[in-house]
Amino acid sequence: MGNVTREELLQLMKDKENLEKDIVALSEVLKSQGVGMDEPLVDDEGYPRADIDVYQVRHARHGIRTKTTDLKEIMKKIEAGLANIHAQARQGVGIETDISNGLTLSNVTSEKERSPFARVLVVCPGSPAADAGIQQNDLITQFGSVDNSNFSSLKSISDVVEHSKDKPLAVWLLRDDQHLKVELTPRTWSGQGLLGFKIRPVSAQPDR
Repeated sequence: MGNVTREELLQLMKDKENLEKDIVALSEVLKSQGVGMDEPLVDDEGYPRADIDVYQVRHARHGIRTKTTDLKEIMKKIEAGLANIHAQARQGVGIETDISNGLTLSNVTSEKERSPFARVLVVCPGSPAADAGIQQNDLITQFGSVDNSNFSSLKSISDVVEHSKDKPLAVWLLRDDQHLKVELTPRTWSGQGLLGFKIRPVSAQPDR
């Protein structure tokens, strides 16, 4: 894609979030029917199964496939847009990149406008979060498609993680007044969960 504005990129991220929510809702439809994406919808005699709503299942499956394709296209546009924004920033105030640990340090004005919505309380050694370079007390300003404008609860994060297993997510952090971008890939590891860190909304009261 050509030159992209920050507003256009934010709209793409909102579109991505809406698609992810739609896919979750359609997946719940399949779950309620006790089927997945591949089970046959006819019985051994070739008649539509009587134990499920065949039309509803077909509709949900079609929606999931269509929206998953749309989501992949939007992800490509977002990645291209981010690269474009970064290129524009380098020509302006500049971005310093530390290739060794995957962190991107940014002093771009637009990034300073980001407001944190969660704080990292614990990072487990050897976890995906640790591998990404996330540290205790980092403030999260964006997690995939989630930012301060659409974050409602920790479920907002878990929904994104659930549909991004083994796929890299862009995570923006605020550390010592410096904006950092890391690439976090939710995956199975030796510990619990797919991330290996504990976070808390910044509005929550600290531990006593």
